[in-house]
Amino acid sequence: MKKFIFVLSVSISIIFGSIAFAQQKPIAMYQDWGVYSSNDPKLCWLASTAMKVENTRGGKPAMNVTRGDIVLFITYLPEKNILGEVSFGGGYPFKPNQMVELQIGSAKYDLIPEGGFAWPANSDIDTKIRVSMTRGSTAIIKAESTRGTKTKDTFSLRGFTAALKDAKKRCGV
Repeated sequence: MKKFIFVLSVSISIIFGSIAFAQQKPIAMYQDWGVYSSNDPKLCWLASTAMKVENTRGGKPAMNVTRGDIVLFITYLPEKNILGEVSFGGGYPFKPNQMVELQIGSAKYDLIPEGGFAWPANSDIDTKIRVSMTRGSTAIIKAESTRGTKTKDTFSLRGFTAALKDAKKRCGV
């Protein structure tokens, strides 16, 4: 598990450290999903931002909530054997030791939170999620911040399958 976290940390720092998501332009767009790529090391990913964001505190809508980029993405970093890793950036630090819930249709998956990011426990779950995403119409992610704000972010899956194929091709996967 520690190796997985280390590899994920490397990929996240590459994506969000050297390439600011908000400033990066997609090299291809497929409806609601963009495809991105960089070299040295070869890195390809597809990403989408939430089409609907709901924030609540105490069961009531929470106004004036400050969040960073809310992004669902799939990463390919062949050099580190990262081949389709599912990740979610919620734009805030997640409540520790509380799973982030991803739902696609009737399928539900737990994502492990670490700071402001969450991902599945292993690559087998990544694969199941990607398959669900190719079949579904929306992905809903529910989480809670360290301040107790509950969030529900809805992502469109329109264009996901085409973007996934493109990213895999660009990274030679």
